[in-house]
Amino acid sequence: MRVIVLGGTWFVGRAIAHALVAAGHIPLLVHRGRDEPAGLPDVEHLHHERETWPDRRADFASFGADAVIDVSAGNATGARAALMALPPGVRLIALSSVDVYRAYEGMLNHRQTDAVPLTEDSPLRTARYVDGPHWENLELEELYLTAGATILRLGAVYGEHDYQHRFEPVLRRIRAGRPRVPVGTGSFLFSRVYVGDVAQAVLAVLASERGGGECFNIVEAQTAPMRLFYEQVIAAAGADLELVRVSDDRLPADLRSVGAVDQHLLASAQKAREVLGWRDSDRETAMRRSVRWHLNNPPLEWSDDFSQDDAALRAG
Repeated sequence: MRVIVLGGTWFVGRAIAHALVAAGHIPLLVHRGRDEPAGLPDVEHLHHERETWPDRRADFASFGADAVIDVSAGNATGARAALMALPPGVRLIALSSVDVYRAYEGMLNHRQTDAVPLTEDSPLRTARYVDGPHWENLELEELYLTAGATILRLGAVYGEHDYQHRFEPVLRRIRAGRPRVPVGTGSFLFSRVYVGDVAQAVLAVLASERGGGECFNIVEAQTAPMRLFYEQVIAAAGADLELVRVSDDRLPADLRSVGAVDQHLLASAQKAREVLGWRDSDRETAMRRSVRWHLNNPPLEWSDDFSQDDAALRAG
């Protein structure tokens, strides 16, 4: 298939592009082109700002796409720009997040609102733009579902090239040679998914005969509570780092997620498994690969100030 990938060449989009090529598809990567990251597959690129896409309909149409994957619409404005630019009749896939569920709003507001695991029929948020003025997956879902798209609601995505550095609270302490790290209750459940498995979910949608207009949670089959997740990161790094239980209210700012959290964000991907035949990969293998990459590619700037750790460890 000829597949347009909209945005996201740094992380999820990169993994999708490599998976498409490996599966024999022909992708066109559409992005701003301000930076051309190394390591992308050798495919065609189209460089335009998203807001200019409706004026570039001819460029999109000339590729002769069978399908389009929007990796980074962000909100209604981004989704609308894409939909106005795309030729009619193409198959649409849009990436969203489990942050659309009411449970996410409950987590932010320190309230228990929903039973878990969350399914595609769980209540959605009523508040909008809870993560700032630029990101609202509820809006992009509304527009794309109306257009007949398949929506993939992702858990917390981790893996190579993760610009959010989800492992960093642990890895920066390993890099600094810290012997102990303070942890709290550590029972928070937040469904995760390996970036390569997101790419496989996209391939599963392309291979499916199921029509659009549906949502699928794309998350791992089993989710470790946050303290156990930290232990898994440490084991994957081959490090010797002791987790020391302290009071939740004394945790450093970057370790708050390993304290007490009122509302879990545990989701179920049972529908994706039954309908799309999608499966997540082996967790230990994915974790080792991801941790190894992040140890070899640390952030350009990271803090070696552990005074809050020391204070928490002293107070207990």
